[in-house]
Amino acid sequence: MSQSMPATSTTRTPPRAQSRAGATARFAALADLSPRERIVRLREGLPAAYLVALADDMGWTKEHAIKVLNLSRSTLNSKLRAGRPLDTADSERLLALMDMIEQVRRMVERSGDPTGFDAARWLAVWIDAPNAALGGLPPSDYLDTHEGAQVVRRLLAQMESGAYA
Repeated sequence: MSQSMPATSTTRTPPRAQSRAGATARFAALADLSPRERIVRLREGLPAAYLVALADDMGWTKEHAIKVLNLSRSTLNSKLRAGRPLDTADSERLLALMDMIEQVRRMVERSGDPTGFDAARWLAVWIDAPNAALGGLPPSDYLDTHEGAQVVRRLLAQMESGAYA
């Protein structure tokens, strides 16, 4: 987590905090696109660098994100080096995780004061923990398919509504 800095007229946001803020804003902007715009973005492919930024936001290693999203390490590294986008299927899995972060952020915002709450870090811990509603499996075990991601999103929604099982 970032350290507190004294407030002065010359205080600047540390570079790491700036990159996290930029990544979080990028993810929120994707969540707010219309379905048609999201489909276009998915077909074009999300930048491979988004995976690295997302993993960093969540406090995960790139390797852990690759494993959770069932991506090809060699393909991802090649795309990162060449600056090429992910393919549609990989982009969909990445976008689903971004959407979950935004879903959690908005849930907390609706529930009260979100000051100091880091949705990406919270989700990273929750998603890797065994979950009784999933038969003791962690939600991260479900993120490699579209259907699995929907199960996890419904589970998050149930937590907010109080219908969590």
